[in-house]
Amino acid sequence: MISQPELQMLWESVEPTTALAERFGFAGVDAAAVWLSETLRDAWALDVESCDRLVMSASKLLAWVTIDGESFVAKCAVDPSLFPGLAEIDTLIAWLDAEGVPVAAPVRSRDGGLRVERDRISVGLYPAIMGDPLDVEDGHQLVAAGRTLALLHKALAAYPPRLTAVPGETGQLVHGDFRSANVLQRHGEIAAILDFDEACYQDRAWEVGRSAVLLGTQYHDWRPMSLANRATFIAAYSEVAPLTDSQRDSIDGVANAVLRHFGWS
Repeated sequence: MISQPELQMLWESVEPTTALAERFGFAGVDAAAVWLSETLRDAWALDVESCDRLVMSASKLLAWVTIDGESFVAKCAVDPSLFPGLAEIDTLIAWLDAEGVPVAAPVRSRDGGLRVERDRISVGLYPAIMGDPLDVEDGHQLVAAGRTLALLHKALAAYPPRLTAVPGETGQLVHGDFRSANVLQRHGEIAAILDFDEACYQDRAWEVGRSAVLLGTQYHDWRPMSLANRATFIAAYSEVAPLTDSQRDSIDGVANAVLRHFGWS
């Protein structure tokens, strides 16, 4: 018997059980847990011991499950317009993992695929990386984040295919949302970069400038990173991926634009 998971919304202030039924067609959390268990058994040949938590965001559903004593995250999407992009992103993440970038690489299904579509729902399975959200007040973690973003940008710039389902016409491939909620650390080192769903083509200076302001943000009560921490983060980045004077000017411009957007300047 699969345990009844906790159900919650990531952002929205709506009744989650109603949203689960309206968006995914599940009568309740028990029905969702049973469907997920059957899907992982049939497509991945894995037996779910427990389904611990369900979190919804728009047309996506995240499920934390335990299999053979280990934790995994199943990412489900119900909007078919997202399916091509999700497939491209999972292929990218698997490639980054092979290149040594710290990511949560998708677990291949029994037929070798990275995602499975069942009952008009697309599902991917990933290991739940052990770690805590990045703490930007810890100088060691802050430097590690800057260096890791630089390494990620170098890897993304070398990614062979151009992704057709992600936005942007110019620039290189970037993460799109590199901040504390998506960067896990363990013992002060970066354990994993999560959630590439906002990947896009942009100048890397755009991402550095955006992250220099938003790096400390998680889910609620957002606030900008301090000027001193911004400088430390950018300096650590530039140690690995040097910046031109023009790029530094662009970083400052992006950071100021983000500050104005959130009413912080």
